[in-house]
Amino acid sequence: KMLIDMSRAAHLLRENDDILVLCHSHPDGDTLGCGYALMHILQNMGKRCRMECADTIVEKYRFMAEGLCAGGEFEPRFIVAVDVADIKLLSDSFAQKYSGKIDLCIDHHGSNTGYAKELLLDSSAAACAEIFCPLADELGVEISPKIADCLYTGISTDTGCFKFSNTTSRTHILAARLIDCGADASEINRAF
Repeated sequence: KMLIDMSRAAHLLRENDDILVLCHSHPDGDTLGCGYALMHILQNMGKRCRMECADTIVEKYRFMAEGLCAGGEFEPRFIVAVDVADIKLLSDSFAQKYSGKIDLCIDHHGSNTGYAKELLLDSSAAACAEIFCPLADELGVEISPKIADCLYTGISTDTGCFKFSNTTSRTHILAARLIDCGADASEINRAF
């Protein structure tokens, strides 16, 4: 697997268009929070993008899609998987369909199998969403209240509302920053 740094990941997202974002099946708040945040970031950059998940996205997560334009039909020219440690986690049909075609994976699982062409991995992150704050900075995209909601959802759900042992001081610092950027923390914590 080709491990890359933040600036390389930002470069790839800047240089490519018609981007497909993939979330793992049985989606949780982290994969969806990252997926929707990335969609908002890409649209802010003027990119055409859409998100796919093999399973239906339950109602309580749909607030994160507000303000996204429908990506429409396009042939993806660049494919990004978020919070997906193994291609099999996409679902059997997606694993088959996208095998060898995933250009970039952004993940926090040390167990990542390296199925994507390039991998931005930070296994010290409690949630994959933690990686997207510095990524947005690297891309020069302001973290809007909507992006903050998505990333806060990812961090909150993957840490059990900050109860799990994976929660670090960095997790709290990033969560505080997202609240400053407009994340509706109390509402999100109540919902999940």
